[in-house]
Amino acid sequence: MKKKKIVYNFLVGILGQIITILLGLILPKFFITSFGSEVNGLVASVTQIYVYVNLLEAGVGTATLQALYKPIALNDKDEVNSILSATSIYYKKTGILYFLAVIFLSIIFPLVFKTNIDKLTIFLVVLFSGLSGVINYFFQGKYRILLEAEGKNYILMSLSTIITIVISIVKIILIVNGYDVVVVQLSFFIINLIQVFVIGYIIQKDYKWIDLKVKPNFESISQKKSVLVHQVSFMIFSNTDILILTIFTNFKVVSVYALYNQFFKAIAQLLSIANNSATFALGQLYNKSKSRFIEMIDCNEFLFFVASFSCYTTLFICIIPFMEIYTVGFTDINYIDINLAILFLLIEVCKVAKPVMNTVVTVAGHFKQTSNRAIIEMMINLITSLIGVYYYGIYGVLIGTILALLYRSNDFIIYANKTIMERTPFKTYKRLLLNIVLMVVVIMISNNFMILFNGYLDFFIKGLIMFVLISFIYISFNSVVFVDDVKGIAKLVGTRIKKNN
Repeated sequence: MKKKKIVYNFLVGILGQIITILLGLILPKFFITSFGSEVNGLVASVTQIYVYVNLLEAGVGTATLQALYKPIALNDKDEVNSILSATSIYYKKTGILYFLAVIFLSIIFPLVFKTNIDKLTIFLVVLFSGLSGVINYFFQGKYRILLEAEGKNYILMSLSTIITIVISIVKIILIVNGYDVVVVQLSFFIINLIQVFVIGYIIQKDYKWIDLKVKPNFESISQKKSVLVHQVSFMIFSNTDILILTIFTNFKVVSVYALYNQFFKAIAQLLSIANNSATFALGQLYNKSKSRFIEMIDCNEFLFFVASFSCYTTLFICIIPFMEIYTVGFTDINYIDINLAILFLLIEVCKVAKPVMNTVVTVAGHFKQTSNRAIIEMMINLITSLIGVYYYGIYGVLIGTILALLYRSNDFIIYANKTIMERTPFKTYKRLLLNIVLMVVVIMISNNFMILFNGYLDFFIKGLIMFVLISFIYISFNSVVFVDDVKGIAKLVGTRIKKNN
């Protein structure tokens, strides 16, 4: 059953993300064409602002997830109930703060930022963008964590994909029929509420044994403050750029950033789904057999690196030719900038080793031990981005992110390998550096060819062919250099086949 959950999580996650990527390409074009880059930048800024509000959940969410792995592996329902009871109390207390934060942001946003968009429109856009999050947080947050800990991410991702499709279709219909951005965001709020009822139904149907009135086990989530430090660091790393650009530049610049970021973020989310599909299994395996856990991490790292470098190399080669097609008709600001593409690529290269190593730290529960490192990353990112935006604008913000990543990614590699897995980090560094060299070689060779796309269909066909060729190069190269990993993967697959026969 565990293997099936991993497969379901992966397939549903990948399919959902592909759909989300396609819709993510369509919607901004409608927004920019109909409302202009300022409105698109406003929506992007508001979306990122609420990522920070979600920090109210971040610490207890991850702490609860880590605490649930062991009792779920042992089928200890009493312990699961006591953990969820403690988590539920926390959610009720912070849910009120979430609501107040939405009201505060709705009032302050139109007063602080200078724009040609009228203040009432900004107020309502911010309000409707946040209210659905409040309701979902208050009523279903704890249940989402339970489903994730049990490996049922595929349920959450399926629901999220369906909601995204419905919201996107409704938004497009409203925009085409001339409705303003306020009505468009109101539809986002209303449709998002469906999640509350669906998850409530699933819990009532399949988890009748859940009892939130039992004695809460607050000790089980005692690491939530340390986890929060990590989550704050991650949120700042992921979302400070847009916030700083919103404050120090304008919504048009934010729109340019958001468009490039959307492509690279989409690939990162696809890769994250692949990496996270088996996290619940790794978390349970860590508590049973550390040696087998390490073997799995090696296989995971090999596959993740091959997939990451294949995807990002292809994206970098294709992004500017694609942007030239995509941004036809966008006249209020220039969207074609190879320097942005280079900086975004460097960000992804710097953090390619983080997800796998972060999985090691998370399942081992080493939150308190590494919290100071997360604070250092946060400070590096904030300080360098603030200085960078003053001198170099959008480029400076991205450079600040790169500098923070150089520190934190190395720290993850060293800590996870030495402290938790008790081995040298040499193998991870060797894998990283050799793939970087190969990426540079592939990109330099591609520069000798003029890549042109005659429309979206031509882009899809040529891009897919290019991805297959580049993936073949990375797979072949890594298979020759890291033979032991290939043998380990083959052994793992062989064991699975024998169990099924």
